[in-house]
Amino acid sequence: MIFNKIGIIPNEKKDFELENTEKLIKYLLNKNINISFDEIYFGKFSGHGINYINEDDLYKTCDIFIVLGGDGTILKAAAKASVYKVPVIGINLGRIGFMSEIESDELYLLENLFTGDFEIKNRMMLNVEVIKENGGITHAGMALNDAVVTYGTIAKLIEIDFVCDGVKITNYRADGVIVATPTGSTAYSMSAGGPIIDPNIECFCVTPICPHSLMNRPLIFSPGSVLEIINKNINSEVYLTIDGQINIKLDENDRVKIRKSGFTTRLVKIKKHGFFDVVRAKISENF
Repeated sequence: MIFNKIGIIPNEKKDFELENTEKLIKYLLNKNINISFDEIYFGKFSGHGINYINEDDLYKTCDIFIVLGGDGTILKAAAKASVYKVPVIGINLGRIGFMSEIESDELYLLENLFTGDFEIKNRMMLNVEVIKENGGITHAGMALNDAVVTYGTIAKLIEIDFVCDGVKITNYRADGVIVATPTGSTAYSMSAGGPIIDPNIECFCVTPICPHSLMNRPLIFSPGSVLEIINKNINSEVYLTIDGQINIKLDENDRVKIRKSGFTTRLVKIKKHGFFDVVRAKISENF
C-alpha cells in the first residue's frame, strides 16, 4: 500500500499554537507528499502541496489520516474514516493515548509509512441504535470504544434491564452500564473494574458502574450477540453516550440496541511492540 494523499486531523486544544502540526507538515512536505486538511483550517498553514477540502470529500479522497491529539481525537476521526476504509495513525499529544502509535518526538518513525514497514490492525466497532417504544429508531451511530448509559449530571442509581438476543440477562441498579469493545476495554470500562481485553479478540464487554449488588460483575458476550439496554426510569435524566462524543437523552422504555458494526477502524502499527507492552508502559508511566 502506498500513501500518496495524507489527511491531517489536528487538535488545537492539545496542540498549542499548532506547533506539532507545523512540524508534521514540514516533515511531509520534505518528502513531496500531498497533504489535505478540513477546509475549516484554510489559511492557517502555508506550503506548496497543502489542500483544503470539505469534510466529506476529505474522508473520501485521502489514503491515510494522521491524527494529532489524544484518544478522543482518534475516536472522532475513526467513525468517519471507517466508512471509507481509510487507515488512521495517531500522534499522542494527550496524557495516555492507548490508541496513538507514536509520541510527538517520534516523527522520524513515520518513515515506515513510505518504506512499507507497517501493519494495519482492524479494530471491531459497535453499531448503536436508540429504539423508541413504538419501534421507531431515533438515533444510529458507531463506536470504537464504548456505549455508556448513565444518569445526567448527578451521580444517581438508575434501573436498567439488560437483554442479550431477546433474553433478559439481568436488571442493573447502578450508576450506569458500559458496553465496550476490546479497544474500549482500556478506557472507562477498565476504570469501572472491567477486564483488559486483547483487541485481537472480538467480543462485547458489559461493565456495570458501581452496581448496588455484590453479584453484578462484568460480562463478556460473543461478537454475534445483539445486546439491549432498556431504560426503566420514569422522568429521569438518563443519557446514552457514544465514544464520549455524542449524548442522547433516553425516555422511559427506550431501548439501546448494540451489535457488531459492519465497519472496522483500521489502525496503522509501525512499532514492533505488542498490545500488552503498550498497556504496561502506558499504565506504569501514568499511574
